[in-house]
Amino acid sequence: MKKPLITTSLLLGALALCSVASPARAEETQPPPPSSPPPSSPPPASGSSFGGGAIGIGATASFAPATLSGTDALFVYDQPVFHLVAALGYFHESHANNTSNGDFRFGIGGWYHLARASMADFSVGGTVGLDYTSGPGAGGSGTAFMIAPGAEARLFLSPNFALMGDVGLVIIFGDNNHDTDFGIGGATVAAFGFTYFFR
Repeated sequence: MKKPLITTSLLLGALALCSVASPARAEETQPPPPSSPPPSSPPPASGSSFGGGAIGIGATASFAPATLSGTDALFVYDQPVFHLVAALGYFHESHANNTSNGDFRFGIGGWYHLARASMADFSVGGTVGLDYTSGPGAGGSGTAFMIAPGAEARLFLSPNFALMGDVGLVIIFGDNNHDTDFGIGGATVAAFGFTYFFR
């Protein structure tokens, strides 16, 4: 008489166990939610193709006529389409006979990027400058003004470092160390230098 009761109890327990386990199995069979794609990184920029402005400092050596040749500090404001430059040079020499001479140079320029590559650019534009020299004795000082249209090429060895060279014509006028002389002359002018950009 007790066997049907035991069998019934076992059947009821097995059914209860199956009903409890079935929701858990249904949850386990659901696929996990898709993971979000990794953020896409921007393509690496190089050379002069950087967007936005950059400030650069460097040096330039000018091979102009004697009144305007020398090595100057260079400041550059770089944009994707153009760049602006300012050059500054100063030299002072004191002699043993209590005389001295000096040379002060300042110039500004603008360059339009006519062609650009990943690591270089080619620009057209020019610079204007002033050169003041002072020397001992009467008439030892003079002021010269320069206008130099031309072309410039820059090679970017890294995103922050560039070599540059420019070539063109130079027009000089002023007193040019003479009392009442005025002249306009044309000559080839070239300059080479480097710039480090803070990007």
